[in-house]
Amino acid sequence: MSFGKVSVIIPCYNNNFTIRETVDSILAQTYKNLEVIVVDNGMTLDKNLLMTDGRLPDRVVVVESEKQLGAYGGRNLGVIHATGRYIAFCDADDLWNEEKLAMQLAVMTRFRVKGKTPVLIFTGRELINENGEPLDKYIGCQKVVSYKRLLRTNQISCSSVLMERKTALANPFPDVDFHEDYALWLRLLSNGNYAAGINRPLISYRVSTKSKSGNKIKSAIMTYKVYKYIGLNPIDRMYYMFTYTVNGIKKYA
Repeated sequence: MSFGKVSVIIPCYNNNFTIRETVDSILAQTYKNLEVIVVDNGMTLDKNLLMTDGRLPDRVVVVESEKQLGAYGGRNLGVIHATGRYIAFCDADDLWNEEKLAMQLAVMTRFRVKGKTPVLIFTGRELINENGEPLDKYIGCQKVVSYKRLLRTNQISCSSVLMERKTALANPFPDVDFHEDYALWLRLLSNGNYAAGINRPLISYRVSTKSKSGNKIKSAIMTYKVYKYIGLNPIDRMYYMFTYTVNGIKKYA
């Protein structure tokens, strides 16, 4: 069954070590009606890495940007060039399970809460190290995520997200220096929409083994900035920072 074309957006900046494996995992999807748009962010991509017999695979398009746009800008540019009904995002060092898109599209077209379609679909994720080796850690997700639930912790990994292209066009990633994806998910859910989660490890999320404590502190600061950006008052910011910290400890324990 075809639900319409899916455009998969991959912003790529200095990811030559992992980009081929990422693209291959997307092309291996059981759902075949898709295109892969690799945004060459800052002209750092070696396109030869993606070629077979001197040419790009039929479903792969490279969009070049001499300017380094950042991840948010690369995703937004990819959405503009997309031709599919649906948009999916994947970072250039993450991997997909071959059933990911098929399962998400089934949920998108059939799952309803009070007659309402989810604004986005996301999945659980397993963690892998820099070399692609499993870390025996799975981060799950809830079946239905509301705005208030998402404020408590960001359980939506960008590399797992699927949404309609019209939604992505109307809601670009914000130009900020902190968790732009989290800010976007909160914006999408703030008017009564919801996200639907598939609690299965349908993506492999690559994590760095370096500076873990520093990264956690930086992530906490950026999360606080997100709360301020979306307009939470200081008391609510502190409350949700507490829930963020507690859930973060549980998530990575």
